[in-house]
Amino acid sequence: MTNICDICSSKCFGASGYDGGCCTLESRDFIIGPHHDADEFIKRLSNKLGRNISKSDIFVEHEEGSRLLPNNPSWQRKTGYPALRVDLTNRRLPCIFYNTTLKYCTVYDIRPNTCKNYECEYLKNNK
Repeated sequence: MTNICDICSSKCFGASGYDGGCCTLESRDFIIGPHHDADEFIKRLSNKLGRNISKSDIFVEHEEGSRLLPNNPSWQRKTGYPALRVDLTNRRLPCIFYNTTLKYCTVYDIRPNTCKNYECEYLKNNK
């Protein structure tokens, strides 16, 4: 059996050398949400970091998200929110917790349920 972490970090969508497709927007019409356990995640993150974190530091609500990515129809629909913030300075538009250099999630051990339960079509078909 193939290690799922190896697939996601080096053969995402079956493409060798590609990583973190579910953690990045790139040119796709994709939203990293909704996150129904946002408040619980904020508590876990605050505990992990040893300081209070505000929801707006981590999550984007519809009003802000629709302005940030006006050309992405998925970011215009209210059903995808709250969504994790993405790094708008990185061309891949990764989740703020995805390290594109080292190819891993920096909060993997406490990640939100939406991330924990996400399974792309490639993983579903290649377990």
